[in-house]
Amino acid sequence: LQPGKALVASGYVLYSASTELVLTLGSGVAGFTLDQSIGEFVLTRPSIKIPKRGQVYSVNQANMDQWDQPMQDYIAALREGSG
Repeated sequence: LQPGKALVASGYVLYSASTELVLTLGSGVAGFTLDQSIGEFVLTRPSIKIPKRGQVYSVNQANMDQWDQPMQDYIAALREGSG
């Protein structure tokens, strides 16, 4: 095993109405959709990016008291609208 910082690729697959594969090889993120008629994943989202600022944040705050203080402060600032 290697530490996470030594990763060269990462990805995940979602199964729903369509089958989606999201993959990075270290430079950008691409999304592929399974085309069942040919049995292959087809590039459908060549450049997936997370917005710099969203309208909603979502975290599980059940264990917030166990997070390190900078993370607690950041989430508190988001809740107050100043983060």
